Amino acid sequence: MDVDRKSRRAPSLKMAGTGVWVRLLERHRARLSKDPDMNRVVTRLIKRGIFSIPEERQLASAVDASERTDLLIEKLSRDPEAFREFCMTLEECAPHLLSEFVFDCGGKNCV
Repeated sequence: MDVDRKSRRAPSLKMAGTGVWVRLLERHRARLSKDPDMNRVVTRLIKRGIFSIPEERQLASAVDASERTDLLIEKLSRDPEAFREFCMTLEECAPHLLSEFVFDCGGKNCV
């Protein structure tokens, strides 16, 4: 029996509801703030124009990684397209973090 490919596709963020990626970001907040690759991720997101000038200034003046992560999550929580860009950037710069998001395992042995 043939199954239509479209019916097997994962739901988009829009279809899944706005809270889905926000909860995912919140669950992984500590891991994101501690991972050294996040500096590269944020830098790439800035270069891609994800942040406004004032947001860039806030990120640049963040006192520590925890504050920078809070600002990042605040932005990504409001903008599903920014979250999509964030995931694509993770794929390039920090694939191990993207795997944690996909498997939602928070640094535990996922596989």
